[in-house]
Amino acid sequence: MSATDFEVIVIGSGAAGLSAALSAVEQGCREVLVVESEGVVGGSSRLAGGVIMGSGSRLQRAAGIDDPPGAMFREYMALNAWDVAVGPVERWAARSGETIDWLVEHGVKFFDRLIYSGEERVPRGHCVDGGGQALINALHSSCRRQGVQVALGRRVERLLIEDGTVRGVVSGGESLTAAAVVVATGGFGANPQLLAEHYPSAWIPGWTWYIGADGARGDALKFAAEVGAQTTGKDRGLRTLDPGLAKLNEAFLPGWTVLLDADGRRFCDETAPYGLLDTLVRARGDRAYVVFDDAALRPPADKAEKYRDAYKQVWPNHAPFKPKNYTADMIDEAVKNGKVHAADDIAALAEKLGLPAEHLCGEIDRYNSLVEAGVDSDFGKAGKFLVPISTPPFYAVDVRPVTVNHTGYGLRIDEYGRVIGRNGRVIEGLYAAGECTGGIAGVTYMGSGSSLASACGFGRIAGEDAGRRARKAA
Repeated sequence: MSATDFEVIVIGSGAAGLSAALSAVEQGCREVLVVESEGVVGGSSRLAGGVIMGSGSRLQRAAGIDDPPGAMFREYMALNAWDVAVGPVERWAARSGETIDWLVEHGVKFFDRLIYSGEERVPRGHCVDGGGQALINALHSSCRRQGVQVALGRRVERLLIEDGTVRGVVSGGESLTAAAVVVATGGFGANPQLLAEHYPSAWIPGWTWYIGADGARGDALKFAAEVGAQTTGKDRGLRTLDPGLAKLNEAFLPGWTVLLDADGRRFCDETAPYGLLDTLVRARGDRAYVVFDDAALRPPADKAEKYRDAYKQVWPNHAPFKPKNYTADMIDEAVKNGKVHAADDIAALAEKLGLPAEHLCGEIDRYNSLVEAGVDSDFGKAGKFLVPISTPPFYAVDVRPVTVNHTGYGLRIDEYGRVIGRNGRVIEGLYAAGECTGGIAGVTYMGSGSSLASACGFGRIAGEDAGRRARKAA
């Protein structure tokens, strides 16, 4: 029996928390507790699409995908201008394929076919059969088999600290001691005050909304203040474009749209991954217009299939992507209530948007000439998605990147998942993993599966070292 109540306590039952608990058990710990503030297991992970990024997995090799060691790390660092924590990211990326294999060993079922998570060199997106909920179900089942205890509806009020070392937690007024504590509480997307403070580019009152779990309230930031931990990653995360018509999570734009900046200029391939769109729109003042014509809403019979096949992304664990906001019913209603602009010619649409007609007419004329040529020589959108903007009425929707998918501000960690104090030293007994950490998410979200890969990967890393610390103490 340990001298403490538990060897390791994990705060949070998402993918990071459950992975940490299992990893601690694999280090020989038998007294592991997961404390969850909500009444269900899974946090925001259970709501995720279920794509996990990884390099060098058995599934990749079986599919004949050559992904040399270090390639994912170098691409991740280049995409983020090396403005992330190099040591932790390098260790996580190097073990990402191994983490996929580890998840398989714990009962997670993946489709054989991998997808491109973003614009990486080779496919790295491993798709869980059943999505995020299936991932959580498998990890939770494995935890139960390994004897991990899970306490639901038990929010942790504070950490137990003695002589600068974390000795446990206080939950429900009860002190629970442990040799190591892993914070895996998720982000702060459900806390408007913290969003405004730490993710200001995503915060527009009346527009911003969060797609994750209600429990993502930023508890880790409170713990950081208690224990003197460093926090980092301000204004980092993932935002997707929202037209403000209804709270519908629509990560990808249909390929038949044209995306324009606030000056009415086109600036990208509209079928690009959402992480890249987030970065591109940020660079243009966080405001854009989605423009399309009536044929996109009510396509002629002979072109219905072309308009229907409007997405570059095809996931084996997801039904074919379809428009949610950009449908005839939604747009017709939004035109009536003034949320969408409509006009019978492009010049009149420009006037409604307050743009020079020369700009908007010129951009649409240029786009239509690219469509006629069959090659988007400006931004490289695939020819199959090129359809003209030529059937009135024409529509323009004001969009903002305010659907919060992921928050990247949180506890600074080292390559073992240990939390670093404001004095630059490791805080003994304290670890963190997943969305509550900072310095891992960069200026550009790499692609689908990045956050779950971080959660599972750093969960394993933190749980391993926490487990080793607990066994050494015992």
